[in-house]
Amino acid sequence: MSALLALLPCAVVIVAVLGLHRSGLVAASAAFAVTAALWLSGVFAPVDAMALPHAVEDGLLLTSLVGSVIVAGLLYVEVCRRVGSLDAISRVIAALQLDPPKAAVVLVAGVGVMLESLTGFGVSLLVTVPLMLAMFERRQTIALGLIGMSLMPWGALAVSALLGAKLAGMPVPDLAGAFVWTSGPVAAVIPLVCLVFVSGVTPGSILFALAAGAALVGGIVLTNLAIGVEVAGVGGGLAVLALAVATAPDRQRALRAITAPPLALLGLLVAGVVAQKLLVPVLAQAGFAPVVGTSRVGYALMTSPGIALLLVAAFGALAWRRAVHRGSEPLASHVATRAWRSLLTIAVFLSMARLLVETGGIGALAGLLTQAGEYAAVAIVSGLAGVGAYVTGSAVPAAALFMPSAAATGQSFGHLNLFAALQHSAAGHTAMASLPIISILLAGLPNRTLADEREALRRGLLLAGLWMSLVVASGWVWLTFG
Repeated sequence: MSALLALLPCAVVIVAVLGLHRSGLVAASAAFAVTAALWLSGVFAPVDAMALPHAVEDGLLLTSLVGSVIVAGLLYVEVCRRVGSLDAISRVIAALQLDPPKAAVVLVAGVGVMLESLTGFGVSLLVTVPLMLAMFERRQTIALGLIGMSLMPWGALAVSALLGAKLAGMPVPDLAGAFVWTSGPVAAVIPLVCLVFVSGVTPGSILFALAAGAALVGGIVLTNLAIGVEVAGVGGGLAVLALAVATAPDRQRALRAITAPPLALLGLLVAGVVAQKLLVPVLAQAGFAPVVGTSRVGYALMTSPGIALLLVAAFGALAWRRAVHRGSEPLASHVATRAWRSLLTIAVFLSMARLLVETGGIGALAGLLTQAGEYAAVAIVSGLAGVGAYVTGSAVPAAALFMPSAAATGQSFGHLNLFAALQHSAAGHTAMASLPIISILLAGLPNRTLADEREALRRGLLLAGLWMSLVVASGWVWLTFG
């Protein structure tokens, strides 16, 4: 049972965050210290002096992959905010002339999913919460805001999927195709769940929600196949918006709102990701395909979506330079202030996870999970992923914590794709109930109260439980019929 000691770092994180109310950085540092103690004790394998240097080297390398998206993403988000791209979205919603039930579906499954897939970092809440407050009560707004954050498996240009694939040792398209099956059921029911929290629902609203669920899943699947996982969530959100425009009372007004100049930056980012996807194989054939890596992990530099984010952000800063620089904090210092703590926390988490791999802790944990049997392992792997995301607030450190053991467990059963997808989906869908996400949501509420916080925590946990049950059920279906 010494394999259970591999869960000790995660237990330390839970106690530090939930029990002692420490920051993610403090919790990560404490977990790293515990992992180092396990390494020095030789509990999993004889002490290897190179294990720690290798783990830190790999952790920093993987952090550079995540950081290239986070830093460029924050830069892009701030440029969008300063040029008015986010404000223009509210004018689009007004132009669609939606009744409250349809507005809830479009704001959550359309605008919320699209923005979170493009930008991440809870930016969608800063846009959707004020719009929802104008139409719904506070309790309804809290629930709808959390539902809109429920598709984190595709959030932030799928940075957690890129990292997860590296940690699982599998191609990104394989993981992307697999977690469509484990996260697809959640996407399909999101519009219907929205209707539970609004009044005035009619048969027409239910039909619209069903159509929106089909559009969301269809947009994700088609975009994933045609372009890639990076913009799959964007494609799903845009498909819901297209449905709303097609059924709007005044389509011309809606089209004029959608084509407003500040919204060009959103379209340019999608176009930039597509262009990058097309150029990468051409450049590779020409002999330009730089790879950053160690002898253990690595990634192709030109495949990072951070490149498209950076180029589009630079274009926006130049095209709207007066709006970007007028009376505001310099872009570079703003991004650095927001990014450094997150990046340092992720670097510590990733180094800790790699040290567990180097010392054999992950292998021991995977062996223990294998003994539980396939069906029990599905629930355990999903549960661990959910716990990791809940205590850290993101699917990225959750992947660092548990993706290696999930992949090793899957390999032992001959179902690597399934177990990697379960880990990714469970973490992405549960992170919306975490304290960092709750804090962002509450920041958008005026005159927040303790009752608001309790309501958000309760709703978040209930929704996380619903999403987790769907993920586990999808895994059992895969094992039974796959």
